[in-house]
Parts: sequence; C-alpha cells; structure tokens
Amino acid sequence: MGNIELNLPPAQPNRAELFMLNISVIAFYGMAIIVTTNVISRWIGRPIIPDDILLVQELMVIVIMFPLALITACRLHISVDVFTEGLDKKGKKILALLEHSVGLIFLFLLAWAATNGMSKAWSTQEYYSGVLDIPVWIGHFLFTIGILFFLFRLAIMAVYDFRSLLRGV
Repeated sequence: MGNIELNLPPAQPNRAELFMLNISVIAFYGMAIIVTTNVISRWIGRPIIPDDILLVQELMVIVIMFPLALITACRLHISVDVFTEGLDKKGKKILALLEHSVGLIFLFLLAWAATNGMSKAWSTQEYYSGVLDIPVWIGHFLFTIGILFFLFRLAIMAVYDFRSLLRGV
C-alpha cells in the first residue's frame, strides 16, 4: 500500500499518567519479589510471606489498571487494522470517534459499578481472611482509581479527535 502513514498521533501523557505508570512498575517488581521469595522459601521448606496470593492479587490490580490511561494517550491499544488500512485520515478519525464513544459508554458503566462496589466494600469493612486480614476495599479503591483515570483520558482523546475532525486536520 506504500509508505504513507495515516495513523492518528498520540497525545502527550501527563504527569499523573506517568506517575501511575511508575507505581505500576513498582507493583510489578513487588509482585516478582513476593512470588520469587515465596517459591524459594517453599522449596526450602516453609513459606515466609503470609497471604502471598492475596498480596499478588491486590498488586495485580495496580499492574493492570494503572497504565491504561497512558496506553490510551499513546494510542497503544491492541487493534485489528485489516478493514481500516485502506481508509484515509478522516475515515480513521471517524472510526476513532466511534471507538471512543463505545469505550466511554462501557467505561462509564464500569466506573459506576466499580464505585458502587468500592462504597459497599468500604461500608461493610470486609476483609480477606488470613494472617494479614487485608481489607477488601483497597483492591476496589485501586481498581476504581485506574478506571476513572482511563475514563478521563478516553474523554480527553474523544474531544481531541472530535476537534481535529471538525478542523479537517
């Protein structure tokens, strides 16, 4: 098809998104340390980290959810270009707006459900039974933060793409 590049430009990530990415990387390394330490200690004969599965589960929420806003800003989501490769820049922007619209509806519903789940977990003060008694609301809170940042960035990208479509850029 040639070397013509018609991909939409990425947005500049803000400090909050970069901070969340750094927190996600730290959580990833924390998960690796917990898993490695526990595997080695079980091999030796006695696990030394209590509730390791719950800790990794809570850290996994950070690792997965926190970078989503940055991924959206950089337009790095997985996509299938089979049908859109032949479109011009205006067609790609229209499809991007459709993607943003569907994504905003889905993320709004997900954010609403996450907020309800977080408030319910906070009001009941449930905790995971184990040695550490980890509160359930922490994971719900972190998930909600990640979803809200993702929703906010997607809304910004929708406005950005809509404005550039109106300008004809």
